[in-house]
Amino acid sequence: MSVCVSNDDLALKLLLAVVPEAASELSVDAVVDQLSRLDLDGQQVEGTNSVAQVLAAKYNSELAGTTDAEQAEVSQWMTMSARHGPAERQVFAQTINNHLAQRTFLVGERLSLADLVAFANVHPYMASLSSQKRFNVSHFSRWFDLIQHSLSADALAKTGIQLIEIDLNAPVQPKKQAHAATAQDKKAAGEPKAAKKEKKEKKPQPAAKDVVIVPSMIDLRVGHIVEVAKHPDADTLY
Repeated sequence: MSVCVSNDDLALKLLLAVVPEAASELSVDAVVDQLSRLDLDGQQVEGTNSVAQVLAAKYNSELAGTTDAEQAEVSQWMTMSARHGPAERQVFAQTINNHLAQRTFLVGERLSLADLVAFANVHPYMASLSSQKRFNVSHFSRWFDLIQHSLSADALAKTGIQLIEIDLNAPVQPKKQAHAATAQDKKAAGEPKAAKKEKKEKKPQPAAKDVVIVPSMIDLRVGHIVEVAKHPDADTLY
């Protein structure tokens, strides 16, 4: 039983790190310029998604989905996340962002193979985004940050994936400073003293953008009631 992992296959490397039983039972070899493939119990499969689904079904069935509908949805997200190119990555990020507006994970209510594979596939794209662009797809960024912190440091290290600092707050826009010439500057430039300063018309300020409310902005505090007694001057107060 063996699995050959392509050198640039971050998704399969991550799965083997998350499911150590598979890594310890299988003979893992690295290959270059080839598709990842698996030989298991007389079954031979090829390609990242196919290999990942077989491994998950054998070693951690919950990752693959517990129902036929979940398994189909997991497969769909894995396929979409495998599309390369800046334009395809941008479309996929927006798709995830819309999908996760009221969800935590891509499929169901727990971490699945779809989250692991999609996370590994979009990691280089997320690393290339500015703070403003990450904020523009805040649900996508929140999901990415959740997945990377759900994984152990050892799993990330084995995969070669580094943590990306994600700020879910709106980036602060730098204020533009007016570069109006001072009277001394005008005098030094040789302008006549009698020259009148022309007041520049103030440009209308752009309307402030609506701030997207995210969970990290909520200040949650827990109180502990230590004693309850009746109010001395009231019958219904405590």
